Amino acid sequence: MELRDSCIKKVEFVKSVFSLKDLPQEQGPELAFAGRSNVGKSSLLNAIFNRRNLVKVSSRPGFTQSLNFFLINDSFYFVDLPGYGFAKAPKKVIKKWQALVEGYLRERNALKGVVCIFDIRRGVDELDIALVSFLKDINLLPIVVFNKIDKLSNNKINKSLERANILLPRLEMAPFCLSAKTKKGVQNFLERAICPFIE
Repeated sequence: MELRDSCIKKVEFVKSVFSLKDLPQEQGPELAFAGRSNVGKSSLLNAIFNRRNLVKVSSRPGFTQSLNFFLINDSFYFVDLPGYGFAKAPKKVIKKWQALVEGYLRERNALKGVVCIFDIRRGVDELDIALVSFLKDINLLPIVVFNKIDKLSNNKINKSLERANILLPRLEMAPFCLSAKTKKGVQNFLERAICPFIE
């Protein structure tokens, strides 16, 4: 499934950041992307960029160990955050990622929102709920996305959504359901969540 005309006209990978002192200079509003280590975050970014391999996709949970900055339309950044959850990495490394991510989320003035990507098959758990709550506490907009809807029937998708709506803190924007693999729902996500942010 090909996406129609998108508000994302140009995408350029800028840099991977392993330390807060190496963050690029702020130059416009930023949008970050967060999710568990195996939720399909990289695949979703490739889908909304309409590129195949711009964002590296790995079968190894925890592959993303840095803040990866992508320049959109020569004017602002999308930021791919390290995955959280059961990443197979030493505890010392995981703590370093956590400090990097939390420091960025708390201190980056240009950051306006975070796309929180969850697996529709798993629903949400304590870590996911804590992420959304934390973002609301520090006045960042959480944009919730349920990925991998191609793996479930409509009935199971609805049941998972009902449970998530009960467990998650009150959201300003209703959750999006999509499949990065088939691109079903990606166009709607672009038009309702990404393009208004860009424009």
